Amino acid sequence: MSQTNISSPPTSKRNITPIVGLAWHKLGAIAYVLWGLWHIPVVIRLWTQGTRLVEPAGVGLRLQQGAFHILFFVLCAIIIGMWLNWRNSRLGYWLSLFTISWTELGLFILFMIPGLFPWLPTVWIGPTLWLLAVVCTTLGQRYQPVTP
Repeated sequence: MSQTNISSPPTSKRNITPIVGLAWHKLGAIAYVLWGLWHIPVVIRLWTQGTRLVEPAGVGLRLQQGAFHILFFVLCAIIIGMWLNWRNSRLGYWLSLFTISWTELGLFILFMIPGLFPWLPTVWIGPTLWLLAVVCTTLGQRYQPVTP
């Protein structure tokens, strides 16, 4: 009797990707970059609104400060997305996850739950891009080769 060598399929991370050949981390990186680009008009509107308000309480300056802070998160999303998430970097994954999630949680806690922003027509776009980025980069970290 001859023995047949039945070998199990290779178990490399690349071979167990849910959708064969799909670079999840690159889709996530694109979603983070789009999230950042989507928020640039928000920064511009807040800044210009702040410059129009002239009052002793400094409300206009607080709007400009908020715009400046959002700009930081916009730059994080775009730069980390293009530079680190595109390469499926573990550091980029965690940096993006925490910085952009922090921003989206602030939106929900401070504006959405109290009802200060309407859900429609456009408020859902930022959270949807964020969720897509988180899911795709997580799948990339799980199923594809990771860089430091």
